[in-house]
Amino acid sequence: VITMEYTAFFLVLTYVPNSGQKLERLAYRLEQWDPAFRAYLTRLDAQKPVVIGGDLNVGHLDHDIYNVHAAHIKKSAGLTPQERASWSETLATAGQGGLVDTFRHFHPEAGGWFSYWSGRAGNRPFNKGLRIDGFAASKRMLTDVGSGGVKVVDGFILDQLTVGASDHAPIGVTFTL
Repeated sequence: VITMEYTAFFLVLTYVPNSGQKLERLAYRLEQWDPAFRAYLTRLDAQKPVVIGGDLNVGHLDHDIYNVHAAHIKKSAGLTPQERASWSETLATAGQGGLVDTFRHFHPEAGGWFSYWSGRAGNRPFNKGLRIDGFAASKRMLTDVGSGGVKVVDGFILDQLTVGASDHAPIGVTFTL
């Protein structure tokens, strides 16, 4: 976790631990990491708004998973019902009024927008991916009220930038100052 403090907000960049191919770290993630991270974000948000971003290792909504109805999905790292529910809890409860997934806020019905594709399965050319990387921001940063003059105006994925170079795509968030 890297936290940068700016005048009007905190920027927290993180790699959320993967629960493992056989879900051997699922209990750690759900019982230790997620609650501790939520508490940390809440402490920061009590001082000023928070933006978090990085490899969150969770496909939160059905739109974020290309094959959401496949039988193995509920038993796959980052896609278990428990991990998805835990991220929902983080969004709903961290900070003063919760956090908002910036990409989904500005692109609620966007389908086929992913940030990760399995290299082993060769999924990228077919856009069979997951949106497991992203940004979330304090709700008050989506309005002009209580944001300290900084407003989030977009969340995005640069899905074509790393074709052939990485199994993840760069993600971003746009602010107005």
